[in-house]
Amino acid sequence: MDARGIPDAAGLCARWLPALAPDLAPGDQPMETLIRTLDETGRLTVIDGASDELAPAVRDLLEGVIAATSTPRILCTGSMPTGSPVERVIRVEPLPLPAPDQALEGAAAELFIGRLASAGGPLVDLERDGDLLRSLLEASGGLPLVIEQMAAQAAQVGLAAVAAPDSLAAAIEASYALVDEATQRAYRRFGTLDFAIGFDVFAALAGQPRALAIGTAAQLERHSLLEISSEERLRMHVPARRHALDLSLDTDDAAAAADALVQWADSALPALDEGSASDAWLPDFDAVQMAIRTAAADPGRRDHAYNLANRAFGPLYSAMRPRDALALLETVLASGDGPPDVGAQVARRAGICASEVLGTFEGLRFLDRAEQHAIASSDLAGLQQARTASIRAEMFLDAGQLDDARREVERLMTIEGADTYALRQAHRTLMDVEVSSGNLEAAGALLPAIIEGASGEEAWLGIAARILSAQIAWAQGRDVEALAAAKTARQDALGRGEDRIALLADVLARRITGEAAVMTPEPEELPWAVRLGYQLQSARDAAARGDAVRAAGIAADVVVLADSARLGRDAVEARIVLADALLAQGDLLQASSTYAAAARHAAACPLPLAAADAFDGIAWCLRDARPDHAGRCAWLAAQLRSWRGAVAHARPGVEEMPGPTPRPAPAWFDSGQVSATGLAAAVRLEGSEDGGSGASPLAALTRAQRAVAELVGAGLTSKEIADRLYLSPRTVDNHLATIYRRLEIPSRARLAAMMADLT
Repeated sequence: MDARGIPDAAGLCARWLPALAPDLAPGDQPMETLIRTLDETGRLTVIDGASDELAPAVRDLLEGVIAATSTPRILCTGSMPTGSPVERVIRVEPLPLPAPDQALEGAAAELFIGRLASAGGPLVDLERDGDLLRSLLEASGGLPLVIEQMAAQAAQVGLAAVAAPDSLAAAIEASYALVDEATQRAYRRFGTLDFAIGFDVFAALAGQPRALAIGTAAQLERHSLLEISSEERLRMHVPARRHALDLSLDTDDAAAAADALVQWADSALPALDEGSASDAWLPDFDAVQMAIRTAAADPGRRDHAYNLANRAFGPLYSAMRPRDALALLETVLASGDGPPDVGAQVARRAGICASEVLGTFEGLRFLDRAEQHAIASSDLAGLQQARTASIRAEMFLDAGQLDDARREVERLMTIEGADTYALRQAHRTLMDVEVSSGNLEAAGALLPAIIEGASGEEAWLGIAARILSAQIAWAQGRDVEALAAAKTARQDALGRGEDRIALLADVLARRITGEAAVMTPEPEELPWAVRLGYQLQSARDAAARGDAVRAAGIAADVVVLADSARLGRDAVEARIVLADALLAQGDLLQASSTYAAAARHAAACPLPLAAADAFDGIAWCLRDARPDHAGRCAWLAAQLRSWRGAVAHARPGVEEMPGPTPRPAPAWFDSGQVSATGLAAAVRLEGSEDGGSGASPLAALTRAQRAVAELVGAGLTSKEIADRLYLSPRTVDNHLATIYRRLEIPSRARLAAMMADLT
């Protein structure tokens, strides 16, 4: 990580995080994410070139990181120590040089001879060239980079013609002077970039055909002015980049390099109708980002920047990189208004990405911007407004605000100029709303309007609707039909390259039958819309295997993620799975309170069938301690299902749990929904408080929080606690934040001291 130009600790953290490619969730704080990611990866970080002014910031940041991670591996290069007590200063000496009376061997001589050979120079004859080689090594002072530069020069002009430099800068300048003008120009232009590039981008910078540019790059590598990795990525060492950048200041190379990137991006990005077919440019995302930033900064090319960002969206979104897509789309939107139709689409797509990356409703501000662009569109205003409304309805749906989602769909239907895509998507959203609301017959009646004639870009909507029809069949107890529909949808989606839709179908098939997963992606690579359901099914699978502890850990993680992303439906389902796992472990107190929380959230949406599952759970927990109350909860759950023609399903880990005898409670049920009276009464869990609440400050904590606190007292790190309790480090951090708040203490150290006092 190049630390040059970073002013403070926040800037250092901001540069460090992207290099680690962390798993980010909405609401994650940079420092906490940095610590968690370092602990998870165990990677070595080299902070290179920290200035003297940055030393205090480096000290403060690294002290915090070292204190909170289990195996910190950090190397910081600079000209002075930071002064931290946790710092171990290693003074790097030059390579040892052979004395006049010693043989020409050792690290310095081997480096020179090896670099000379790799640069295409002749083999060294130690008897003939020994005195020359010895004098050059002495002139280098043993500095490795100077030795490499002199060896590269020797390969071109011979040992006798190499002028011993006074410094590394002089050695680089001497190597630069040995290449032709076209190669010098390519070198200077490359120096204006602070990221690695592929040969296609280098060819654009050099203004050469690719085959010729490869030769130019090879010549620069022979002179130690750049390096080419085994993945064919071109990089510059910091001293060479500094030299090239200094040379470019008196030329137009910086502007020419930026213009070349814009031209390259225009040729590399796919046309809008190609979708994700052309994604060979993805390794050079940094170059595309700079190209779009360059075009957006010029009012005369802003429209072109909008076009480039819009074309980049498809491949990035298909590659599960919504964060990168959002960065490009935000760049152009921040530069000013673009062409109305393209601008509306760009803003709408930014809203989709923001909802996945930052949280469900973080995309609304972009949808407002899309509306502004749509209004400026003369011919297609209605179409753009309708498509924007369809995305807004989806956000409400994901958040569990079903009434708002339904109203937005109804508004969309009245927009003049809405195209078939927007209308079909509106019907699919409405079908999902009805399924979630338990209105199964109404949901099924919407299916023909979605699937009939769905082709081209609308085909995915038809497949998604078939998944909803499978959910309806399963809710009504028609398991064979549900499984067949889910498997067909999965096959159709895979055939069209719609991996997200296929994964939703696969998760449903697994839930119906308990069969093994067909699709097994890494959860961290998935968008929130499908990731949480996929992880939750993994929790159910663990419960079915009898591993209730692991099931609880996964479900708790999903609760945290769903709440932070404001994915209301997932949050309700995750609480039910978590409570099921706690019940299977015999933790009736925590299970009943978790079921009660799920019931309250489900009633607010409303999600009546999920509420029925929660009330069944409360009944199971209280069937011995409060049989009358348990019977009323069981009756309420049965009423919610029978009203909709739905059935109860076995739940992994608790399917053999005998339920209490239902006891009618008419006041708890009103026209198919839980009444306000019924909800308040059902979730009132008398006798659920810990009887020893006054004996210990830990009585304010849940069982899971107490387990975390005890392991902190034992000296375990967050990662070690996560491994022990089958949680993610993020969930451990979330528990710790709650513990600090409930115990009114400021830090982990204070918690550890408190635990020591209690043991």
